[in-house]
This record gives sequence, C-alpha cells and structure tokens, in this order.
Amino acid sequence: MNIITFTTVKDEEDIIESFVRYNSNIVDKMIISDNCSNDNTLTILKQLQKEGLNIDIIEDKNQFFDEIETKEFLLNYSFEKYNPDFAIPLDADEFIATYDNINPREILEKLNKNYLYKYKMVNYVISKNDNNDDLFIPLKIKYKRDDLTNEGNTYKCFIPNKIYNDDLRLLMGCHSAYYESKRKLPIKILNNIFIAHYPIRSKDQVINKVIMGRLNSSSLYSRKQRLGFHQYEILDEIIKNGDLSDKSLYYFAKYYCVNDIDKISKITKKPINLSFCKNINIKYNKFNKINLLSNTIKISEKIIDRMRDNIEEKERENILLQEKYNDLYNTYNNILNSKRWIFISKICNFIKGK
Repeated sequence: MNIITFTTVKDEEDIIESFVRYNSNIVDKMIISDNCSNDNTLTILKQLQKEGLNIDIIEDKNQFFDEIETKEFLLNYSFEKYNPDFAIPLDADEFIATYDNINPREILEKLNKNYLYKYKMVNYVISKNDNNDDLFIPLKIKYKRDDLTNEGNTYKCFIPNKIYNDDLRLLMGCHSAYYESKRKLPIKILNNIFIAHYPIRSKDQVINKVIMGRLNSSSLYSRKQRLGFHQYEILDEIIKNGDLSDKSLYYFAKYYCVNDIDKISKITKKPINLSFCKNINIKYNKFNKINLLSNTIKISEKIIDRMRDNIEEKERENILLQEKYNDLYNTYNNILNSKRWIFISKICNFIKGK
C-alpha cells in the first residue's frame, strides 16, 4: 500500500523535524511545500531529505499564498505523480495517532477505499509540567484538552484514490471535501485514529506565529471575516505589554481556537504512543530563540511588495479597460457617423412614419 501526506509550511523550524520524523514512521512519502519561510524550516527539510527520509520538497515562491488553492494543487500533484492509495493533508503541527499501542498504518491499511474519511483532532496543550529541554514535540507536550464536540473544526479528512478526481474540492483547513459537480460524496468517520494537534509549543513560537499570522491575514484583500479570530486576544496582550506572560501562554494554549470556553473543564496527561517509532532523535533543530524583529521586518517588506504589486496590477487593468473603452467608443461613433448607418436610420424612420 502507498500512503502519502501533503503539507504546506511556513516558519515551522521548532516542529518541522518532529513532524517529519514521527509521521515518516507511518507513511511512505511526505510532500512538503515551503512557502517562503523566513527561518530554518527549508534548511532542516533539506537536511532530513539528505539523511534519507522520503520527502518531496516543493519550494513555493508565490507571495500571494492562498491556502485552499495550494492544498488543492498538492492534492492533484499527489495523485498525478504518485498515485497513492491514500493522500492525507496535514499541517506541520499535526501527528497521526491511535488510541491503541499500534502503528496507525495498521488501521489505514485495512480501510475500504470507497469513502472520504474524517477523523477527530485532539488538541495538545503546553503546560508548566512540560519538559522544555526536549525538542521532540510529542515528548515535550503530553497533556490533551477535553474534546469539543460542539466545535466546527474538530475533524480532518483524507482521500482514498477511488473517490479522487479533479472535481474534488477541499474545504478550508481540510476539515472536509465535496465534489464541485454536487454529486454525493460518501463519508465515513473513524474513531480509532486521530490527529494529535500541537498549535502552541512555546512563548517565542506563539508570539512569532500570531504577529506573522496577523500581518499576513490583515494584508489579504480577500480575507474572510473572523479569519484567525483566535489570535486577536493574544495579539492584544503582546501589543499592550510587549510580551506574553506564562499565565496567558497556558491560558491561550488551553483555549486556542475555542468559541465557548465554558465547554472545557480540564486537561489530561495522555501522551501519544511512540512505541512504533524509530529515528525520532532531533538533530538539526537546535534550540534557537526566534528572531522576532528580523522575521517581522522580512514579512513586512514582502507584504509591502505584495500590496505594491496589487496596486500596479490594478493600474494596468484600469489602463487596459480605458483603452478597450476608448476603442469601443471610437468604433461606436464611427458606425453612427457612417453614411451607411445614416441611410439605414432614414429608412427605419420612414417605415415608422417619422
């Protein structure tokens, strides 16, 4: 069986090595598209590839990043190039896991390929009890948050080859999919595997994530309302105090991306199973405090360039439209003033009795 994952990444140096080393124990190949990372993400990926891990690295230089379009490109690329039995979209902070002490691959290999499969996301929460010296994220963060059955984005999906075609479309976040032709898509929910999700790993990481994320989303003309809503409170504290307190860090980690905080009562120590894993020692991501000022300057320059390009493109469109309008106007006047048009008009008026 051939199982692959596809992922887009940007500035994920603190987790990318953990992500690749862990999930490589489950799947045959990982397709990873790096979108102009400012940190060492791409360097680490190339080192892992050189080491022998089966990674297909795509260097995406497009500053006009659109998540849905990019994920759909990677979905089509996955099937057209590798023809897998299953293609699994993952983010860099997501780890395929089971509730039993087995390799998740054992479950995947037994699945019927006639369904779109959805499986639950379980959020893992940084806490004061974490081993901050461990750079392998699943060993560092071992507490999970209570399930939120009422939240909208609690599931992710993956795609077998028997239901794939170029009519298939992924929803934002790959939480589900649909056929553009509106024909019925058979769906099954799995209860024996899940996604271990590690969205917040350290204070430096979350400050960098929020500032970079807000700069990016705020600069998008087509951004949707409430995009990244869970980041606003964190950003407010960073702006107000110039930092994030440990208390706020743990609070935001616990309630990350939660609409109704009253639905969460506790976190529970439940580390994911690593018994089937080999080669999970971190080699390349030696701890390095994120250079926030440098990253902010870099991304701000890119945003300014992107907005300048947008303005120039609109100006070019306006010029072309004006030229097209002028051509149409001149053609219209030429027709109205032509002898043939005047002659036809006189005949029409005569027939109408004018």
